[in-house]
Amino acid sequence: MAALQQEAGWTNGDLAREVNRLGTLHGLRLTYDRTAVAHWLSGSRPRPPVPALVAEVLSRRLGRLVTPEWTGLASPQQAASSSTAHPILALAEFAVTDADSDRRGRPARLFSVQEIEAELSGAAIRLQNSDSRRSSTAQRLEHLSSFFFEHVQRYGGLTLGSTLSRYIADETPRLLVMRSAETDRPEVLTALARLSYVQAAIAADSGRPGLAQGYYQHALRLARRAGARPDYAITLRALATLADSLGEKALSGKLTGHAIEIAGPNAAPALRSFLYSGHALTLARTGDRPAALRALATALRIHQEDLQATSPFETYTEASLQYQRALVLKALGAGPDHLQALLDSLRTRPVDHHKALAITHSQIALALLHTGQWDQALPHAQKAFASARTVSSMPARTNVAELRQSMAAFRRRI
Repeated sequence: MAALQQEAGWTNGDLAREVNRLGTLHGLRLTYDRTAVAHWLSGSRPRPPVPALVAEVLSRRLGRLVTPEWTGLASPQQAASSSTAHPILALAEFAVTDADSDRRGRPARLFSVQEIEAELSGAAIRLQNSDSRRSSTAQRLEHLSSFFFEHVQRYGGLTLGSTLSRYIADETPRLLVMRSAETDRPEVLTALARLSYVQAAIAADSGRPGLAQGYYQHALRLARRAGARPDYAITLRALATLADSLGEKALSGKLTGHAIEIAGPNAAPALRSFLYSGHALTLARTGDRPAALRALATALRIHQEDLQATSPFETYTEASLQYQRALVLKALGAGPDHLQALLDSLRTRPVDHHKALAITHSQIALALLHTGQWDQALPHAQKAFASARTVSSMPARTNVAELRQSMAAFRRRI
């Protein structure tokens, strides 16, 4: 670690301050100082997740990947790289560790920009459009991923906890032990990638971004092994949304741009619309208004909702597209158009998608309150509160809490 610290040009106090600052972003109250770093340099090892924090701040400073093991603060026994293992084995090990950590209440995995950068520099160019055939194993896994995905869409992921991760922890080793011809078939790998994707979505919806990142990255490796361009691109887009939620705008833009390149111009219209709408938001967040509007216009122009699709990974609903349009317009400061896009999204949103309804009604009510329209905002606020009662989702809770605070502030002014 001394060599890495010297390369970074940091004193012991500098390193301690950066670790404390990053810890605060992850909800940790750390009070390390230069003497603590001196103890690390002399051989002591801080408890997790501090080694991961140290590795992350050094990675950001040096502009390259630094792992906890390379700092000497983490056990070398856990240093086996999942990038060289079979992606099913890597997912199995990750899920088993996740399930065990959940039982023991161990510290949460941290979001790492450098790990994503390392993935982007990998050999994704070998991706091809994978076979659409479905073996019995793939069909079973696809059914499960669709079921859990739909649950997250309707009710959120908090109540699911580690249910799916425990299944993955049990199922993936079983597939490896079987050593059947199906184990390395593209459709089985793709189905496992989708399971990992859904578990990532559950973790993200539960407020665990580091864990979500881990499952998204395993989904990427499985999709790459399967040659599944659409799934690889979809997962990059999801990772971009996660990065954006943590304020990593540059990374988010890089991910959405890469997703569009990977999918290619011949991808299904629903997929391309999904990717371009995501890219539009990252461009809007970075202030590139013309490019954001062009990307949004492309997403709207090419959009086709496949109502006959059998998998949620193969369609992009009008309601979701209009909500994404609202986010882009809000980021660009287009007030009335932003509100209209939210109303357009609400118009086609299924009545049983309670999480989306809670969030959308909250956003509409907030927009109306911002312009002083209490009477128009109140019905939407009431619907947001009603939908939220059936939902267990951190984003929904955050939106509804913001709405309550805004309503209380509005009442004090009138």
